[in-house]
Amino acid sequence: MKLNIHTFRPKLFWLTAFTLLFTVSGFISNWAPKKLSLSFEESFIIGDDTNAAYFLASPYQIRTDKRQNIYIAEGQQKTIMVFGPQGKYLRSIGRSGNGPGEFPSGPRFHFNSENEVVALDPVSQRVTWFSKKGDILSEYAPSQAGMVWSEKFFQTADENYIMLKKPRDIGTNDPSNYRKYVFHRYSKSFKNHINSFGKFDRLVPKGDSKFVKMVSNRLNSGNFIKTGENSFLYSPGIYGGKVYKFEHTAGEWKLVNTLNGHTNWEEAVVLNANEDESMTINTYKDGGRQNSAGIINSYSIGLVQMNDGKVLHFSGQRIQNKDSLQTMVEAFDPQGDLIGTSSFDEIAIDRNLLAFTSNGPAVWMDENNRFYFIDYDEVPVVRVGKIEGL
Repeated sequence: MKLNIHTFRPKLFWLTAFTLLFTVSGFISNWAPKKLSLSFEESFIIGDDTNAAYFLASPYQIRTDKRQNIYIAEGQQKTIMVFGPQGKYLRSIGRSGNGPGEFPSGPRFHFNSENEVVALDPVSQRVTWFSKKGDILSEYAPSQAGMVWSEKFFQTADENYIMLKKPRDIGTNDPSNYRKYVFHRYSKSFKNHINSFGKFDRLVPKGDSKFVKMVSNRLNSGNFIKTGENSFLYSPGIYGGKVYKFEHTAGEWKLVNTLNGHTNWEEAVVLNANEDESMTINTYKDGGRQNSAGIINSYSIGLVQMNDGKVLHFSGQRIQNKDSLQTMVEAFDPQGDLIGTSSFDEIAIDRNLLAFTSNGPAVWMDENNRFYFIDYDEVPVVRVGKIEGL
């Protein structure tokens, strides 16, 4: 009997040990994803030539057409600059002003299905369609207030548009309740608001707080990228480690998948913080001025999709126990599973999160996996190249 007892206990011990090892190994794997080593191989820079016929003062948006021509929205000069595939300046579309084809503020733009440049100006509240040569094709200015003017939008397969914006909800009641949502569908002409979807407080960490609502409205509603004719991915501006996939099915846009990423923090935002790194948002209601404070630990910079279906999400992360910020990249496979993470120091981040805006730093990737980003480290330039390491 003693022999049986002593023979059994080592087996039980090793069985327990192996079970514990696999459990801990799985926990660690989920807690700390694979570390990637991504690098940027630069091809050329736009904006570093002091003798050029143009200059970049405040660039904030990048797009490319099918011929790899590069379009850069310029905030200070209030125009869209066009460059050839190797960075040669070609022309500008629109200019500063209040007349036809002019912008009193920096335009937000995209291409439509007819390869026209569609530009929105939230100050003049006007939509202008340009040819790629810069000719004015048509304009539309709503006769009544109420349209959602967004920094980010794209055209869907049915030729309608989806706008990304968390509208203000302080002091205003709207019967359609569109202020509860972050996505807003408009017709091809922008004359009709079709519907809104994607409830803000279900997608954004602590989206029911006044601080988060106002940060998302004023500074960063998040980022989205069209991944197919009837699908897109969305990362909230205040980033809690989740990227959401929406698809158009059965006549409506639905949330179909959640991509689980990784951040350096358990909480993307800490509310009512009075520390040195906190931000204060002022709001005005019937009762007068109200303040709300918080610390943002993690925020979205942008999303890009590679031609093999992989998705890269760029985020700004506070470095724990240090007074600085770092750019981090999460890589997802075409099915939405996290491949791993990497730091990406090529994108410098201002430690002052008052610069936490939806316009910068802008990132973009074209159909040939050429990567573009705006670098504000010294003078503003656009860097063009390839991301290696995947």
